[in-house]
Amino acid sequence: MKVALFDFDGTLYPHETFTILMERLKNHPKFKKNYRRFIRNFAPFYIAYKLKLVKKTKMQHKAMEFYIRSFKHNSKLEIEQFFNDVAKDMAGELRDSLVRKIRQLQKDHYYIMLISGAFVPLLEAVFKGFNIDCIIGSEVHYKDDRLDYKSQFERVHAERKIDIIRDHFKGREIDWKSSEAYSDSYSDLKMLELVGRPVAVKPDPELLAVASQNNWAIHCD
Repeated sequence: MKVALFDFDGTLYPHETFTILMERLKNHPKFKKNYRRFIRNFAPFYIAYKLKLVKKTKMQHKAMEFYIRSFKHNSKLEIEQFFNDVAKDMAGELRDSLVRKIRQLQKDHYYIMLISGAFVPLLEAVFKGFNIDCIIGSEVHYKDDRLDYKSQFERVHAERKIDIIRDHFKGREIDWKSSEAYSDSYSDLKMLELVGRPVAVKPDPELLAVASQNNWAIHCD
């Protein structure tokens, strides 16, 4: 079996997902109070990051954790509706060239995995109707149809992606040499190195250097 691994933020979606989520929450007539709750809880970590007391990865993790926890008083239906509304705009801004690539890979019988740090309900809403084989993202946990804000939040990022990928395909015969992976970020280097056909998509400087050195495909569309 051949697989194709796709990152979302900066790869399939050319913009910063979290920036869009922040804007939508801030300006939403129903959920703008959630934005105030988010800022109140997240501000100390952001200040600590700017003072170089907290690493960027931890700051980003806390940003997502406090973002979803701002919905602590909302129902599952309300949360999913919010992400559905955001997804409607985002779906129209996906990279057309990579959307076409996914369609072609599906015709060629590749197993398509979307693996991202973005929230699962957002990813599922954006790619509704795409028939993606597997969507992996940061889970949103519920209890009695409401946000389970006490559950531990886990952001899918960097090496955690590798653990998930290996676990998902454990016991299956994968033709890794003929498989493909797409990402824009150096943090996904190990994911790109898993396959025989890595593709750097509008790569950051660090990934561009590695891709150029190794003669990897570089997608600039």
